[in-house]
Amino acid sequence: MAVTKKQPVARNAVIANSINTAVSNLEIALEKANKAITARSAESKKLMTESRRLRKRHVAQMNRKKRALAAEKKNSTAEARKAVKVAISELNATRKSIEKTTAARQAVLEELNALKQSQKYVKAYVKGINAANRTIASSKKKKRPKQ
Repeated sequence: MAVTKKQPVARNAVIANSINTAVSNLEIALEKANKAITARSAESKKLMTESRRLRKRHVAQMNRKKRALAAEKKNSTAEARKAVKVAISELNATRKSIEKTTAARQAVLEELNALKQSQKYVKAYVKGINAANRTIASSKKKKRPKQ
């Protein structure tokens, strides 16, 4: 028969230290989550304004391309063909920029949603722990009997 070692009984100081460390880690995690959400929100807003700016530019370039095609159809000169070519190349560059910005914003939004979910959990844990601490602290007080 194998001999098992007897596990030592945990001391109060060790348990109290573990509890305090866990609570402080939760509070630190909440602070980090708040900072991360603030940073990601700012980044998301920046990407959104960039996307709007690019979409406006895209519309303007579409109109420019349309006018250049109409001018070329009316009078097909080297200058008109060059204008069409430039308009198309600018439009393609803008389209690529829009795709990059949209993909980046989508990634930031996914991260932001995950951060908000984590923050929600951590907030609930901290709130529950604080409520439990208040309950424990109030039960320590001696209550006077009613007369």
